[in-house]
Amino acid sequence: MIEMVQHNYIRFLFFNKGKSKRAIAKELGIHRNTVTRAIANLEPKYNLTVEQEKPVNGPFTEKIKLMIQKNYEKGGKERLTKTRMHELLQDEGYTGSYSAFTYQARQIEEELQLISKETFLKLLPRKGSLQVDFGEMIVLHQGKKKKVYAFCAKLCFSKVEFIQIYPSQKTEYFLEGLMACFAFFGAVPKIIIFDNLKPAVKTILTGTERELQERFLKFQSFYCFEAEFCGPGKGNEKGMVENLVKYTRNNYFLPFPNFTDFDTFNAELISKCQQRMKKGTFEGQPWVKLLLEEDFLPFTEFYDCARILEATVNTYQLIHVERNRYSVPTQYVGKKVQIRMYPFKVVVTYKEKVIAEHNRLFGRDNEILNPYHYLTLLKRKARAFDQAKVIHDWRLPPIYETYHRRLQAHRQSKAKGTRELIDILRLTEEHGVSTIAKILKELDEKNQYSYAEVLSLLRYQKDCTTGTGRLAEDELTKYHIENYTVTHLNLKAYDELTGRGA
Repeated sequence: MIEMVQHNYIRFLFFNKGKSKRAIAKELGIHRNTVTRAIANLEPKYNLTVEQEKPVNGPFTEKIKLMIQKNYEKGGKERLTKTRMHELLQDEGYTGSYSAFTYQARQIEEELQLISKETFLKLLPRKGSLQVDFGEMIVLHQGKKKKVYAFCAKLCFSKVEFIQIYPSQKTEYFLEGLMACFAFFGAVPKIIIFDNLKPAVKTILTGTERELQERFLKFQSFYCFEAEFCGPGKGNEKGMVENLVKYTRNNYFLPFPNFTDFDTFNAELISKCQQRMKKGTFEGQPWVKLLLEEDFLPFTEFYDCARILEATVNTYQLIHVERNRYSVPTQYVGKKVQIRMYPFKVVVTYKEKVIAEHNRLFGRDNEILNPYHYLTLLKRKARAFDQAKVIHDWRLPPIYETYHRRLQAHRQSKAKGTRELIDILRLTEEHGVSTIAKILKELDEKNQYSYAEVLSLLRYQKDCTTGTGRLAEDELTKYHIENYTVTHLNLKAYDELTGRGA
C-alpha cells in the first residue's frame, strides 16, 4: 500500500496536470494498477484479495460464535464479560491473546448484528418528581468494616438532595426513608421514580406494569403520590439519583468514616444536605429558589411504617424476633403479643396496650432484658436475686449492694431484706438510679435502713420542705407502707440536752 504523500501526488498529476496513467506510472516507477486505484479512491486502501489464515482463532471460530450468541440471550447481570469468556476458552486449550479473541468477537458481533447502541432523548425535568434509590456503603464500627445502606433521593427539577443511612433495605427502612425525605422537603412529591425494589415491587409484569407489595400500596394510598418504576436493568431512567449514590460514596464514605450510631451519622448527613441545598445552583438558579417552584402535595402527618409480627412470650419472659430476644413484664408469660418493628425500636403490645419498648437489635442471638420487667417475679423468688442475670447486667452503683446487705441484717431475714430492696428499686424507674443512690448513701450514713425511710426522704427532697412531715394517706396506700416498720431514733440525747436547759 502506497503512502498518503505519493497517493496525493498521483491524484495531483492526473487531475491537475492532466497526465495519463501510463505517464504517471513511468514517471514514479510504479505499476499502472496502483495509479488506477489512487485515482479511484480518495484515500489509500489495503484490500485483501485472499482471506488470511487464522491459525489461533480458526479452530475456535464456531465455538466463539456459539458462546457469544448464548451470552447475548442471557439477562444483563448474567452475561459474561469478554475477559471471562477468554478465560473459559483458555481452559479448553485456546492459546490466542486477549486482543486476538476480542478482535474475533467484535467481527462475530457485527456479523450477527448484536452490537446496537441505545439512543436517548433529552428530557425536561418534571416539577414535583423525585428519584429514589439505595446504595451500599462501608463504615468503620469499632475498627471493623460494617456495611450500611444509603437511602438517596433527588428532586428532578430543583436538584435538591436527601441522604440517610439504614442497617438494611427492608420495608420499614424504605418507608422510613421516604417519610424522612418528605419531612426534609416539607412536602410530598407528586411523582416518585423507583427502581424495582423488593419493598415496593412484588412482581414485574409486561412493560411498565407492576404488581406492588401490599404495605407499599397502603403507604402510597396514605400520601397519594404517583409511583413510576424503571425497566429492568435500566438504571439510566433514574440517572440523577444513580449519580447521587456515586457522589455520596465518593464524598461521604471514602475513606471509610468512623461510625458510632445511626442517629448521629444521619444528623451529620442532614446537615450536609442542607449545606448543599444552600450552595447548589442549576443553570444559574439557586436550588433553594427552584425548590419553591416545585409542584408538591401537602405533608401533614407521619405514616406508621412498622412491620407487624406476632409472638408468644416464653417462660423466661422473652419474645424471639429476627434471631434476637426482648423482655416483657411477668404477667404476659404464655400470652400472644403483637410486635411492631420500627427502624430503630421495637414496641410490644397486648390488646392494643403498649407493654414494652426496646431499642432494636441488629445482630443475631442478642437480647435486651429490662430489669423492671423482672422485679415482680424476683419479689416472689427473692432467693434467686443474687444470681439473676438481669440484676448482674443492670450494673447498679455499689451502694445498692451495700444497702441490700444491711437491709437483710436489719430485718434479720435475707428474703425480707431482698423484697424491701426490690421495692426501693421500683422507685428508680420514676426517679432515676442516681437519685435513689444518693438517698441510700445519706441513709446509710445515718444507719437508717428501710423502704419507708427512702420514700420519706425522697418526698422531702422532692417537696423541698423544712421537715419530713407525715406521708399522705394516698401515698401510704400506693406504696403499701403499712407492711414495713420504721427505724426509731434513740431520744435519750434530747433528754440530756433539755436537762441542761438547752
